[in-house]
Amino acid sequence: MNIRKEDLHLLIDLVNEKDTKLVYDLIRGVIEKNNEKDIIVEADNSPLTEKEKKLLKQAEIDIENEDLIDWDDSHA
Repeated sequence: MNIRKEDLHLLIDLVNEKDTKLVYDLIRGVIEKNNEKDIIVEADNSPLTEKEKKLLKQAEIDIENEDLIDWDDSHA
């Protein structure tokens, strides 16, 4: 799957302010993966909010119903 850098920019613009550090660390880890043998990503084990629980439940329903959109199809 080919993803344009412009698509990454669009996704980054959607990142919630509280998640910017996590996203930064993930991107930095991918960029530096050739320089390190092991990449460690710390888990966020904080309890889910009610909104996050609802989103997760809806995602599970969408997966069960195969109601998903292919990334390539959405940007064709």
